[in-house]
Amino acid sequence: MYAATIEPAQHARLESINDPLWIDSMVNLIGSDAFFRWHDSGDLQDLEHLEKIVAVCNATPKTRHWLPTREYGMVKAYIAKHGRNAIPQNLVIRLSAMYPDKPVIIPASLKGIAGIAASNVHTAKPIGTDCNASKQGGACLDCRACWDRKETISYAMH
Repeated sequence: MYAATIEPAQHARLESINDPLWIDSMVNLIGSDAFFRWHDSGDLQDLEHLEKIVAVCNATPKTRHWLPTREYGMVKAYIAKHGRNAIPQNLVIRLSAMYPDKPVIIPASLKGIAGIAASNVHTAKPIGTDCNASKQGGACLDCRACWDRKETISYAMH
């Protein structure tokens, strides 16, 4: 089932990033939504992809964006190219844990940058604010902790 339905859709979304209309299309899709999470599956593809996401965030200033990523190097490259104040106010880039029960160590080059936060994974005790989604049928419901630029979130391993 996965290969026949989900995988082709994921490949189509991946290919669409290179479409010249991608930014405008994403802005239209997000519309007036108050909150938007990037990547329910997948991650940043390259620096240009992150730059396009930032362009979408800039074009949707009333939407709060959450971007989870393990691509620390791409985030570093973005900051090196655009400066320490280049992350829009409405975007939190959440550096994701590489290993369960080991807290994310934000690289020195990204420490203290507004909009950079961490998310950990735990098997027993949370390392940060415990995500309630696993107790809520996998849904955020009214919780918006992941969109908070100052929170460190910890997800139960599943």
